[in-house]
Amino acid sequence: MKIDFASTADAWLEARCYQSPSALHGWLSGYLASGARLDKETWLIEARDYLELENDAEGPMRDLLVAFYGWVLTTISAEEMAFAPLLPADEDADIPEQVECLAEWSKGFLDGFGASGRAVGKLPDDVVEVLRDLDAFSQAEVDDVNDPDNESLYLDLAEHARVAALTVFYHMNRRDSQPSPATLH
Repeated sequence: MKIDFASTADAWLEARCYQSPSALHGWLSGYLASGARLDKETWLIEARDYLELENDAEGPMRDLLVAFYGWVLTTISAEEMAFAPLLPADEDADIPEQVECLAEWSKGFLDGFGASGRAVGKLPDDVVEVLRDLDAFSQAEVDDVNDPDNESLYLDLAEHARVAALTVFYHMNRRDSQPSPATLH
């Protein structure tokens, strides 16, 4: 199953879900980066609640959400560091929409990190720093749509968010701090 912003957004509209795929991707990325894991049924409940779906996900939406979990876990934990926030492509959205999705992703990441319950005690300084950055990103918006620097600023922020998520993941998922894993079946 292909997971990209456009196809995920289309599937969600069919399921009457009006949240951005970026927001849920951010939430799950933050949750997993904290070192926590979810079993399939708990994930589906969390996703339903975060997406504000009226009913449990069924059929294609359920399949997409199950695949989504596996895809995010695989990409965020991969050694080649190919993980990236799920954001709309240039041909699917203009810069203000892309920045809005990055802000939603950043807020989602913080929500997921907090929901994990693993942010207890003193966090490493690097983690605190990038969480502050993501908090700032969660409020990002384009002031002047005609500014020629918007695209490069957006790309810099998206790359910074990517590295921030990986920084949190690597700090919080070291063997000495890792919980007993719950696998998605």
